[in-house]
Amino acid sequence: MKKFTIALIIALPTIALPMISAAAADVVSNRQQAFSSIEEVSKQVDSELNNSDVDWLKVGELSEMLVEHGDVLNVSFAEADTGGKAKKEIWSKPEKFNQLMLQMNQGFAELYQASVEQDLSSAEQGLNSANKTCKGCHRTYRSRW
Repeated sequence: MKKFTIALIIALPTIALPMISAAAADVVSNRQQAFSSIEEVSKQVDSELNNSDVDWLKVGELSEMLVEHGDVLNVSFAEADTGGKAKKEIWSKPEKFNQLMLQMNQGFAELYQASVEQDLSSAEQGLNSANKTCKGCHRTYRSRW
């Protein structure tokens, strides 16, 4: 029994480390997919808001997707989830990053609420607010390489 315990203690790091690495890779992949989808869906919303006859049901569905992607991103930047194109400042100086993420998500929530109320001005304001935080965040926290 003692030999088995010692063997397990020795083998555990080699078994667990790949699992941890795979989980971290999944988180990075999920956040990259969320960011890509945010970019695509934001363009769709912008296009819809520029139509003379806005399809508010479609804007509502798209804005719900944006809110959900924001929720994914809120849990995708734990210290163990490094990687991708994110700069280390996200983890070493998270205050501004977290503030920008919150502002982005508030913009998406405002967009969603405006779609429920069918308020074009508020919808545009919510989308513009979220898009501005995306640009500011990329300049500060996203590596070009």
